[in-house]
Amino acid sequence: MLSIKKRAGIGLVLCGFVSLFLAFLSIPLSWSDTTGWILVGIGVVLILAALPLMWADGIRNLRARGERIHHLHRMRQSGFFDILMLFAILALVLLAMGCIGVVSYNATFAAHAKLAAGDGPVPATLEEARLLPDFVEYNFNQDLNLFSRNYRVFFTIALITLGVVAVCLLYMRFVSPIVGADDSLRVAHGVYRKVAQGAVAFLLTLVMLFPIYWMIISSFKTSTELLAAVPTLWPKEFVFTNYPNVLQRAPFIRYLINTLVTTCCIMVTELTMGVLAAYGFSKGRFKGQNALFMLVLGALMVPIQVTFVPIYVLIARLNAIDTYMGIVLPNLVSAYFIFMLRQNFMAVDDSYIEAGRLDGMSRIGTIVNVLCPMCKPTLITVSIISFINGWNSYFWPKMVTKTEASRTIAVGVQQLKNTFAGQEVSNYNEIMAGAVMAIIPIVLLFLFLQKYIMTGMSKAAMK
Repeated sequence: MLSIKKRAGIGLVLCGFVSLFLAFLSIPLSWSDTTGWILVGIGVVLILAALPLMWADGIRNLRARGERIHHLHRMRQSGFFDILMLFAILALVLLAMGCIGVVSYNATFAAHAKLAAGDGPVPATLEEARLLPDFVEYNFNQDLNLFSRNYRVFFTIALITLGVVAVCLLYMRFVSPIVGADDSLRVAHGVYRKVAQGAVAFLLTLVMLFPIYWMIISSFKTSTELLAAVPTLWPKEFVFTNYPNVLQRAPFIRYLINTLVTTCCIMVTELTMGVLAAYGFSKGRFKGQNALFMLVLGALMVPIQVTFVPIYVLIARLNAIDTYMGIVLPNLVSAYFIFMLRQNFMAVDDSYIEAGRLDGMSRIGTIVNVLCPMCKPTLITVSIISFINGWNSYFWPKMVTKTEASRTIAVGVQQLKNTFAGQEVSNYNEIMAGAVMAIIPIVLLFLFLQKYIMTGMSKAAMK
């Protein structure tokens, strides 16, 4: 059980972190600088006041033991120490990049300043150089490279990272032994760790979900409010006509039907070809098996932007431009799915295959009745991923579709920006509404079948 002092210390620490969090929120909320610094001061004072209350018993127990502890060896045994060293190395690399940027910036500025000054005195700062009539700041900015243009960013990230690493190392060196010497304090720190992990997970979730939230909220705004200089997180007035307008301005239902047809065809063919090829690579025995599989793996490293020209020529010669076949044909096989299913099939013991053969099953029967039921989570995962990839595909459908009759949903949403004729501003609110309607099937699919995705991925990675 925690003593009254430790409970008071925990309460002060929580209040201190709340004060620091409010100080952090004061930046986007445009509070005054004085308020922000006051909150920072309150948070630091509360945390410092809580430390003696929480650590008194641990320090007393640590002194009573009188043991000599090799702190560096103890710290290196923790996996967290290696992560901190990795971040420290990255911070040093960023510092080096910042130093290179400073040298490059000064060299570029000196060259431009000398050229602008002519025979007169060379300015020492950018403010002085701006006073010269021959100094063209635009040309100076264009001559800056990546390092010289962003050296302040490199220094800022490096210093913040080094500060965090230093605080964590000091905690491991001085605080961790005190916590280890006090059982109740160790339990309290375990609670802290879980709360911190939950808070970090919550913040990361908010960061990842914010684009979706922004898209949904923007679909209910007017174009003027959406393009305002100061964005609003909540519509001043909900506009529900954006969704009917999307259906009127473009054949959105046709886009959905085209996407559904092509996506289902791609999913079925990729799953069928993947299962057959994975069976051959995992359970078959033939010459050149490993070489062919390496060729399949090599296909993973070739992006479609490299091969789309010959594929486009082939589709054109087949008179499949602006047809379903033109969209589906280049996506009949997926090297990634072959690799994923092969890894899963290899985890199935060969005795099951032999048992199926003894029962008179053919190879296709063995695949359908033995391998597929045993690898059901992976097959569902492959189907879901294939469906999502086909639904979100943009580059290739954009290349081969020319009319509304064959465009998919991704291309159709992009085409919505060309339908704002007669309006004062662009119809980005309607584009957002179209994007919301486009992602609804994918979101529902993921929400209901996410457990199969996780299970299939983990089983495929176990081999």
